[in-house]
Amino acid sequence: MNVINIAPAIKGQVTATSSDGHNFLTTTPLLDGARYWREKGISPDTSIIIVCSNGSSHWSLHSTIGEAAKLMVKSDKLGKPVFQRHPDSGESIAARPYSS
Repeated sequence: MNVINIAPAIKGQVTATSSDGHNFLTTTPLLDGARYWREKGISPDTSIIIVCSNGSSHWSLHSTIGEAAKLMVKSDKLGKPVFQRHPDSGESIAARPYSS
């Protein structure tokens, strides 16, 4: 399992630290962390977890490296964040099979 710990940084960004000691500044630590691990040659089926602890509140996000690395977050025309395919994913959303 690959873990990304996050800490507040500046202007909506966090400092993310991977379990191998790599630090990076990001607004999307799960997605950017997954791309980092993918570039390091980690299997796309490997789990990735983002953990945040702030005082009495704790939360986490998890995915597989392969699925999270395919995504990015962009704003729609109303400024609402939406998931989109990352340009390097090589797969369009329309081509993705539907599963219920």
